Amino acid sequence: MTALASTLKQAIDAWVEQQRCSPLIELARQGGLTPRAVALYLTSLQELFEQSQLNLKAAWHSAEAQGHAALAEYFRHKVSEEHGHERWAASDLQKMPGSAAQGLAPAPASQRLAQLQQQLLARHPMCFVVYVVWAEYLTVLLGDEWLDALAVCGYERSAVSAVSNHVEADRAHATAGFEVLDELWGGEPGLDQLLDGLRRAQRTFEEFCNEICQVAQLDTTTCTPLTAARG
Repeated sequence: MTALASTLKQAIDAWVEQQRCSPLIELARQGGLTPRAVALYLTSLQELFEQSQLNLKAAWHSAEAQGHAALAEYFRHKVSEEHGHERWAASDLQKMPGSAAQGLAPAPASQRLAQLQQQLLARHPMCFVVYVVWAEYLTVLLGDEWLDALAVCGYERSAVSAVSNHVEADRAHATAGFEVLDELWGGEPGLDQLLDGLRRAQRTFEEFCNEICQVAQLDTTTCTPLTAARG
């Protein structure tokens, strides 16, 4: 692993350790996520998955048009890997109590994550590659803990397939993403720019998690969790 990949991996590892005790995960471990909060989370994932697909396609065609064959192939492969993932979230939402998701729009920070993808691509395709590697590695590092916490709130893995399926899908290639970084990076942009994009993604993700927490803490409904509702 080169200095680039090693530096980025260490930065993500250190940040993930902090997230293991994030307000959202701690709230879930205490059983404090309401159906409304979970529905907002799934609604946001559905929109983010859809927008990520569009952004990956845009990155693929942009790299192809610029003659960057290796980058174009990377993004083309990612489009194939991510195809249809928004359906997992849609299916999960259909199993929720009807009132839980009524009138919900995606959380603002989840929309900012999709916008950040576009901004990183515009800055340099490698900045978007770093974002993808971060997202996949994060999913694998925290996925099982997050799923265990959701189960405390009454949402077993089958009820949140948008998470559980993603964790399983990313296990095989999350760490390999750092090797791909080494293969694709030609020295531009510099490490500082790549780290800046990574930090922006991490901050926005934290804001998204905080928005889910706020909905849970303000929610006074008495909707029954999915497992109990199905009895």
